[in-house]
Amino acid sequence: MDEFEQLHQEALAYEMQGKLSRAIPLYEQLTKAQPERLEARVKLAELYYVTGWIHKSINEFESVIQIKPDYTFALYRLGIFYFRATRVRAAIRVFNHINEVEPDLYMAYYWEGLSYYHTGEIHKAIESYQRLHEHCPQGTLGYYQLSVAYSASGQYQKAIECLKAIVAEDPNITSVHYDLGRAYLGINDREQAIREFERVIELDPDHQEAVRRYKELTDPEEQYSFEVPTL
Repeated sequence: MDEFEQLHQEALAYEMQGKLSRAIPLYEQLTKAQPERLEARVKLAELYYVTGWIHKSINEFESVIQIKPDYTFALYRLGIFYFRATRVRAAIRVFNHINEVEPDLYMAYYWEGLSYYHTGEIHKAIESYQRLHEHCPQGTLGYYQLSVAYSASGQYQKAIECLKAIVAEDPNITSVHYDLGRAYLGINDREQAIREFERVIELDPDHQEAVRRYKELTDPEEQYSFEVPTL
């Protein structure tokens, strides 16, 4: 075992013990000694993030990409950390690139859509979430994200279709029934909205928002104030 590998094993042991304050200096030493050994740099970037140094994490991943531009995992993590550091435009550029070179990495479409959503580009978010669903049709993540984006753009009927598809897979998700109730309000279907809020209360009697909306819709003594829902 050479000196690099010995130091690497020592850093890994500290990490496995949860002693990150000891592991990080060793990984820093490793990256300085052999900057081309990317496994140590990626590990250091991840540890920076979990200890709250997101900007150091970003810098380390950027260094990795400079050495190996096609390192998809590093690009993916860099995009996520850009987003979490509110560098959303930078995140979009990264996920655009990943989706061009690795179209089967479906979670990149999720983060791309989320980034567009946060910039207010809802139509682009919808396109990303549509591709997410195309590449991961067996899950409900694409349907749910689409429902959020459709509702945000006032396309409540499309949101309802997506949410009903989720209910068909699992009829007991409280948040989905609540969102369905709000979407039905968006198309002024009060009866269906009431049914959905009833279902929410059946699943979670302490859901205060569902209880409030149900009372507004069914109790004549409650002042009903319709609000266009924004999910």
